Formats: sequence, structure tokens, C-alpha cells
Amino acid sequence: MITVKEFADVLEGDNILLVGGKQNINKEIAYLTSMELTEKTSRMKEKGFVMTTFHAFKNVNQIVSHLEWMQEIGISAIGFHTAALKTIPKEVVDYSNTHSFPLFEIPQEVPYYSIHEKYNQLVNKKENEQASKIHRLNEKLMEIVLLEKDLNSIVKVIGEYINNVVCVLDPYFDLIAYWKTKEQTRDEIKHLINLIINQHKENVLKVRFTNRETNITVKMGSLSDQNFKVAPLFSKMNFLGYLIICQNGAADKFSEEVIKNGIRALSLAAYNKNTLLHYQKSKDIEMLEGIFQGESDDKNLSDFYMDIKKVRCIFQVQSSSPETIQSKLQMLSESLIENETNSRLWIYNRKIVGVIDSILDRERVATILTDFPGIRIGVSAIDEVNHCSKIKAMYDQSSIGLLHGHIHDAQLVFWDEMGIEKIAYNLQSHHLFQNFDKELLGPLIAYDLEKNASLTETLYTYLKHFFNLQKSSSELFVHPNTVKYRLQKITELMLVDIQNPSHYSMLMLAFSIYRSKQKADHFQ
Repeated sequence: MITVKEFADVLEGDNILLVGGKQNINKEIAYLTSMELTEKTSRMKEKGFVMTTFHAFKNVNQIVSHLEWMQEIGISAIGFHTAALKTIPKEVVDYSNTHSFPLFEIPQEVPYYSIHEKYNQLVNKKENEQASKIHRLNEKLMEIVLLEKDLNSIVKVIGEYINNVVCVLDPYFDLIAYWKTKEQTRDEIKHLINLIINQHKENVLKVRFTNRETNITVKMGSLSDQNFKVAPLFSKMNFLGYLIICQNGAADKFSEEVIKNGIRALSLAAYNKNTLLHYQKSKDIEMLEGIFQGESDDKNLSDFYMDIKKVRCIFQVQSSSPETIQSKLQMLSESLIENETNSRLWIYNRKIVGVIDSILDRERVATILTDFPGIRIGVSAIDEVNHCSKIKAMYDQSSIGLLHGHIHDAQLVFWDEMGIEKIAYNLQSHHLFQNFDKELLGPLIAYDLEKNASLTETLYTYLKHFFNLQKSSSELFVHPNTVKYRLQKITELMLVDIQNPSHYSMLMLAFSIYRSKQKADHFQ
């Protein structure tokens, strides 16, 4: 933009002086033109510098009347050429000063073309200066990217140039960087983002899926509406977020270039950050999988990029539809992980594994299970990690939780809420107890197979109800006397006294192992 003052400073060298209207020297001069006729032509546009001799005008009143018209249509300044009138009439100078209408006196020997040359030189100089400024600004943006500074540093450069609100949202519409004027508060920016999403969510999403910018108008209640540009931030095939820029107010022709360079810098910075995070996550996951496989002795907590000491639990998710496991991973990432810095969620052995730094909220998980009935979740104990072996233990606990959920048809199982089964599932892996269930229950199992009877089920139900005959018969849908008869037969066949408290515990362990074996193959 070239102002009246800047042009006056250049013209002064040729003795073309500003003789009136000096109070309004910050007006913009967008073009030069000449006028010699008295007609009020439509070719006259605002922000012009009009050069004229006024030789066709009958008197000074007609000249002043024409000045009034030119000021009404927004002309920025008048160049009074003294080729016809050797001096500028006093009434013209008085009008110029009274109405703050810049008035230049052009000596009669100065041709119009030389003034055009001066203007063009000034335009070129200003554009070269601006181009250099844009070049330096672009270098600054690239420097920010190379120094791996945060996104706010880039947003600040854009915001300070266009002097308007600039915001960056992640793919889920969370505000991750912004620049505001001094008069605005952070809460106002958050409110603005809420208005944008509430009023234009579909248009904003379209930006992501079409990879094209869009313009939106946001209704601000009692305040005037505001216009915004929404641009997608992509790097290769990865969508990184949205750039939102307020377009109300002044902006020069270089603003678009600044925004374009800013988008490139934001995309590079976000990509670099994502690449680094991806590498860090991959290394952490690689070490976690090694620990799950029993390689905890050669690993230290300090080897992780994440702060592993902040981990509070591990959960596993199994889906009845393995082909949808990736979409469920995305859903759980959005629903359960609040701080990615100290949490990891990925697919391992056809299950989703979450190593997280928060405690799973039962109500929130229950809501997820309602929306996704085809999944089961096993959750470890809530504990503090002081050694890598604790990670292995928590993983095994979540595995047993999944197994328990499969056996007992439960969608959500917490290790801390399990009973004797947590011992039974581990006991069967010990070589001394591999056939523990058959040693105790073998005679009943063999009898049931031979006679097509149900003594095994009867004993389990009877023990489960703590020797309550009425409850046992109700669950088995038989008469209490039938249960009594079966118990007599069971007593004859069994090698242990089922009424003995010590034997009761062993029998319940044996049943837990027996039932787990029946479903374990299907579970795996």
C-alpha cells in the first residue's frame, strides 16, 4: 500500500508539493489518472490520485463542486497542474484544508508521465521490499520447522502478518495452536472454535475429505458475523488437522502467499512431530512386546520414551469380528486414551492392547461395550510400575481377564474383581497340577460319559450354592430329592469328602480348571 505521505515524500524532489489537506496523509493511493473535462465519469474509482489543470471549468465554484464529488466517491488526493491557472485559487486550498482533502501543486513544466514514473518506481520499490519481507518470513518459517519448535511458533508468524485470528485444530477438532490479538482471551478463542464446529462441522469435515480450502461465515450472536478460511493440513497421505484463519479486516495481496507458506510449514512441522512420535511409539511397543514374551530381565524402565512409571494398568480387547479390529482400535484410541505421551494402544496377537497411564472408568467402558457388543475387555490390576517384570504381570492379568470373560460370558473383567479363578487359571500351567481337575473329578466325568448322566454339573451347582439344596435344584430344574439321590451317588464315586472345607476349596479349583479347559481351545 502506498500512502499520500509516501508519495508526497517522493514528489517533493521534483518540487511537487503538498499544499493542502495534510491532516489526511495516511490515505492509500491505489492508482493514478488524469481528468480535464467537467463530467462526473464512472471511470473514477476510490483511492485514486487525480491530476488535472481544471482548464475546462468555468469558475472556481465549479471546481470546488467537482472536488466535493471526488471526495464523496473516495478519491485520495488531487494533483493541481498549474499549466492553465498559474496559481491554485485560494478557495480550492481552503476547501482542501477544511475537508482534509490532500492537494498537490504540480508545476506547469512537469509532465504527467514523469509523475506516473515516480509512482511506478515507488510501487516497484514497495513490492520488492514486500517480496524480500515475504522471503525472510518464509525462511523464518522453515527455520522454525528445522529447529523443531512447536506449532504455535509458526502460527504466530502467520497471525502477526495478517493481524487476524489463526487457529490449528487436530483431526478431532481439538485446539492445538493459535494466535490472537491482545484484546482477545483464550476462552474467547475456544468459544469461537465451538461456534465454528457447531455451525459448520459438515463443511469443515468436507475440507478434510476433499483436500480443498473453504470459506465459512460464523454468526457471532450480538456481534457482527465473521468470515473464516478453513484449510486442510496434509503431509503425503496423512491428514494432520485444520488451519482456520479469520478473514475480516485488512489484508494485502501477499497475505495468501504467507498463508500458503504457513500451511507448508505447519504440515512439515506436524509431519516431523508425528514421525518422531511414531518412531518413539514403535520402539516402546517393540520393547513392550518383548516383555510380554518374557524378556523383562534385560530391559530397564529408562529404555522407554514414554514415562513407564506413570502406567497404571494394561487392558486387552478381543473382538468377535477380527476383521473390524482396526476400526475398534481407532474408536478406543478416541474414547480411552487422554494422554498419548504416556499411553500406548496397538494390535498384538489379534487383540488390542492398551498400556495406559490412567485408571479405566467402569461406566465409560460400559458405554463402549453397549455400542460395541462384539468385544470383550480384560483389565489388569491397578498398580504402579517399578520394574519391567510388573508390566509382564499386568499383561498376564489382562489375558486371564479375557479368558475369564470368555468362559463366563462376561464382556468386562477386572483382575481385582475376580475370585478363585485367578488361581485356577495359573495353577493348571504348573506341571504338578496339569491333571488336577481329572484327579478330583475324573470318576464323575467318566460316569457321566458312560451313563449319559450329569453328576459333574450337579456337584458344581451344589458347591456353587454352598450346599443349598433348594437353590441347586432350582438351577438344575429338578426336584430336590433328585439332587439328593445324585449326591449319594457322587459320594460313592468321589475319593474326597465334599463336606470337608479343605476339600471344598480344592474342588472349586478343580472345577475352574475343568471349565477353563473346555473353552480355552475356542478362546485361543
